[in-house]
Amino acid sequence: MAENVIYGITALRYAGAQITGAMMGLIDATRAAWDMSPMPARLTEIVDRLVEGDKVISLFPDSEGGLQPGPEVKVDVLPEGTETLALAEEAPGRRLRDLPRF
Repeated sequence: MAENVIYGITALRYAGAQITGAMMGLIDATRAAWDMSPMPARLTEIVDRLVEGDKVISLFPDSEGGLQPGPEVKVDVLPEGTETLALAEEAPGRRLRDLPRF
């Protein structure tokens, strides 16, 4: 059985208050490194990854210029029916809106 793929999101793109995309890369969990460096991805691509069962995590900048793993990302549906992204758990400094913008 194949292991689920893990993606990391390092930054978000917005149109107004709405998330439209993210910098997303493929993580090689065995080496704790990028298998494929982050590239711009549309919101629909990220939602597709999540629906297909892939794991997507947030990656926050740390004080040494690296990235620190944060909570998992999930699909959220706004009251008007629009799909967006949310974190499974939020903590101070580790909210979705705390990720850098691009």
